[in-house]
Amino acid sequence: MELPTLIYFTSLVNEGSAASAAPLLGVSASTLSHSVSALEQSMATPLLSRSALRRGSRAVTTAQGESLYRSALHLLGWCLALIGDDSRGSMVLAERDTADPLPTQRLRTLLGSGLTLRMIGYFLSVYETRRIAAAAQRLSLTQPTLSRQIGKLETILGRTLFLRSPHGVMPTAQAEALRQGCQQVDQTHRQIMRDENFSYFREFRTLRLASMMPTSSDSSLTVLLANLVRLWRHRRYQPPLTISTITAPQIVEGLLDGRFDAGLSDIIDIPLGLENAELEKSAIFLVFGRAHSPPPNQAPRITLASCLLAVPALGTGLRRVTDRYLDQEGITPGGIFETQSLSLMLRLVEDGTCCAILPAGSFRSHAVHAIPLPDRYRMTTRLIWKTEYPNLAIISRLRAALAEIQAEAGTAGRKSVA
Repeated sequence: MELPTLIYFTSLVNEGSAASAAPLLGVSASTLSHSVSALEQSMATPLLSRSALRRGSRAVTTAQGESLYRSALHLLGWCLALIGDDSRGSMVLAERDTADPLPTQRLRTLLGSGLTLRMIGYFLSVYETRRIAAAAQRLSLTQPTLSRQIGKLETILGRTLFLRSPHGVMPTAQAEALRQGCQQVDQTHRQIMRDENFSYFREFRTLRLASMMPTSSDSSLTVLLANLVRLWRHRRYQPPLTISTITAPQIVEGLLDGRFDAGLSDIIDIPLGLENAELEKSAIFLVFGRAHSPPPNQAPRITLASCLLAVPALGTGLRRVTDRYLDQEGITPGGIFETQSLSLMLRLVEDGTCCAILPAGSFRSHAVHAIPLPDRYRMTTRLIWKTEYPNLAIISRLRAALAEIQAEAGTAGRKSVA
């Protein structure tokens, strides 16, 4: 949610209709209407009474719409003071129930200023860290990008906010005056997204991601999920993200019945009704406890014939890879132990009770002896979602976020090798 969306919604309520508000804002009525409709969709609740609109009368807010309208008035009022000449950037926001309507012409001024809520968040991060590099890392941005955004904010406000030096940045007196107000508008924006008045439909405004269970806190999947949470939070992406770690069959079932919006899994056979995008291919290893490694150059067929092999539950891609390896190589293990917990599998391997077939990144190399399997047994991790999912834009954002994290990991890996 950004300032233009709140401006469009507030103006529509003030003027009574999109047709009346749009000319005053300098936009088309369709642009304004579509923006408000998208806002309702993202919040999964009606903000305006449909029956009133059908009758051609003035727009009437629902209870949820009225709460959002009052919050938006104070946030937009502060932003107007921020870009104005009255030097009230440090003012304290008033109570929400005393908000007065804002003239649409003034909102047009704010719309044309180029100010964004994201810029305010960037300002606060730089203010707190006193270093562009540290703030950029926190926000998952490059330093040049963050510097340009701070420069734009300074141009919009007509004020110098930071003095640059080789040792970092120092807030100016004008930045000090803006800090409290920026914190208030940032807090108000966050309250709009999680206000107690919207608590009863909060569940529908959460992006619910299901993931196969990581093997440990150091696994590549754990790192991927942790970086996704960090990026989602610092970019302030909406809706908020929640992650559930469950088995592959439960992921598929949850996607089909609507309990989850997307899933991360290694399943090979994608059921009808689900779409998928490949994220990464992982090498596969035959893994033993460090103290129970087989003799050098011993054939896997001979090694496994005397071993208890831990295998994952049916329905997972790793189980399919394991079964295919045993079948194509003509191997019969000394015994099979099946479990849904990869963490338990890894513990049994490390203490020498079992051996296992595991993907790269799922085990600690210093704690095990790992033998790579041929490339034809590589395992693929996929992002999966329902074909008829109603908001494909959020799936695209999720895919882009995961791709960005993988690209950063690849760059870091190449640098470490160099």
